Amino acid sequence: MANRNMDKIDDTNEVPLDSDSENAEQTEESAADAATVELFEEAEKEKKSSSKNWKQLLETEEAVRYVYLGFGFFSILLLMVLLQFSTQAICCGDWDGYYHIRWSALVWENFKQFKWLPEFTWLPLTVLNSGEYADHHFLFHLLQIPFLWFFGPVMAAKVAAVFYGTLAIFSVYWVLFRYKVNYLLLWLAALLTCSNPFFYRMNMAKAPPLTIIYSVIGIYLLFERKYIWLMPLMFVFVWTYSLFPLLFLAALIWAAIVGWNEKKLEWQPVAYTFAGMVLGNVINPYFPNNIILFFRHFAMKFRGSYQVSVGGEWYPYDGWQFVTHLTIALVAMLMGYILFKPKNGQLPEKATFFLVFATVLLIWMFKSKRLAEYFPPFAILFGAFSWKSFFAPAAPLLPEDFARDIGPYLDADKGSEEQELKNLFKSVVPWVLAAFFIFLMFYNFYGINIKSLGLEQKGLLTVIRENEKDDKYAEAMEWASANIPEGETIFNCNWDDFPKMFFLDTKHKYVYGLDPNYLYSQDPELYKLVKDITGGKIEDPGPVIVEKFDSRYVFSDAKENEDFLAKLLESGWADTVY
Repeated sequence: MANRNMDKIDDTNEVPLDSDSENAEQTEESAADAATVELFEEAEKEKKSSSKNWKQLLETEEAVRYVYLGFGFFSILLLMVLLQFSTQAICCGDWDGYYHIRWSALVWENFKQFKWLPEFTWLPLTVLNSGEYADHHFLFHLLQIPFLWFFGPVMAAKVAAVFYGTLAIFSVYWVLFRYKVNYLLLWLAALLTCSNPFFYRMNMAKAPPLTIIYSVIGIYLLFERKYIWLMPLMFVFVWTYSLFPLLFLAALIWAAIVGWNEKKLEWQPVAYTFAGMVLGNVINPYFPNNIILFFRHFAMKFRGSYQVSVGGEWYPYDGWQFVTHLTIALVAMLMGYILFKPKNGQLPEKATFFLVFATVLLIWMFKSKRLAEYFPPFAILFGAFSWKSFFAPAAPLLPEDFARDIGPYLDADKGSEEQELKNLFKSVVPWVLAAFFIFLMFYNFYGINIKSLGLEQKGLLTVIRENEKDDKYAEAMEWASANIPEGETIFNCNWDDFPKMFFLDTKHKYVYGLDPNYLYSQDPELYKLVKDITGGKIEDPGPVIVEKFDSRYVFSDAKENEDFLAKLLESGWADTVY
């Protein structure tokens, strides 16, 4: 009985215990489910919030501008590739790119063997003899070396030209992006059509694209007043190219503008650029020859007239060429001059800077075609910043995010006929300009050929395609390398053939090259003798060449120097060996 009662007691005791446990478990499960639902809802809210934030971000003007920036980069890159690879040769116009890449290769060969810079022995009769030589493209030649790790010399020069040329043009476009100039794509189109000579020269495997890059970096540092960085930048500029005074000019212009507006002496930009200029010239692997060569260059290029015939790039455009080759750049300058306007006795700093800087380059253009590689992009910047300054609102704009949030609570603008016309103008004009620039791009790069209307104009692609072939002189110099004793001097009739000859054959010396002034500055009489010989003015040139130039081999393009070659062969002193 007792056992049965105990069983009952146990049974009755077991029931409430099981019930409490189940209830507790159910409560815990319910709480867990509720927590899971709550977490899920929070995750969904976060997901929706994140999605909303991304959507809002992508709809902002800043996001659109980043898309425009990326589009601009790839447009510039595509154009540079298209132009550079329209020919198999190193672009364009002259052979200088061949000299630069060969010298870079020679420097790299020395470095691989843990040797210092090679001795320049190829132009012993000029100021570039081994005792006086200075490489005023030193850092540019170093910057070409990485491309030689992956490509042969010709391809390395071409890829490097595309790389640095693209960066140069993109840096100009980036300035427009950085300082929030409106209508970015229209300014990109203006930049891409600013001047055919500009794009022609940007495709040369030379240092000028780096000049633009350094100048843009320097201008940014000036605008942001990060002056101390101008010193290392100028140091690098000096090692790269002899046009480094351009950055010092920029510092002077900026200091004057700040001085006018703020009535103070803004000495830092001038001091730091000057310090960098001094250090770059003194702490230099070619010191002091680099300074001597710089002043020789300055004297040669900036005197009133040239004492010897130099490359065509150093002579000015005629009036018609000036207008037709630089049309968009000149229109941008004109627009900039018209829209430029001080406000409240203050100069708009950035617009004023580009006004002075671009005007100096424009004036310089009247002396030399060479400035076509610098003036056009800065003309576009002047036009753009004058536009921005002219249309800048008198009152500061609200931040974009804040303006978007309070937008629904603001009264809508009351429409008027005048306002509707303005809105129509703003919506139509960009499309009209876009269509114009698209047509202009095709005209510039592909040309026009409608003979029935008498319209024939070669595009830039055709002009580059018709440049001299990459293999010109290759067989002749291969013969010279194999048959002429090493160290002999070859009498090259034309100074501008030297870069290609040097590229193909570094075993021999040459009479003159790179610039005829290098021979003239060293020995004016010897230079005049070269011109008399190659001009056919000396009846028996053979003995003179042997005696005065220590040369027993003459190299000439078959289509040039015909009188001289005829007299040389008739004299019996020479035979055609190749």
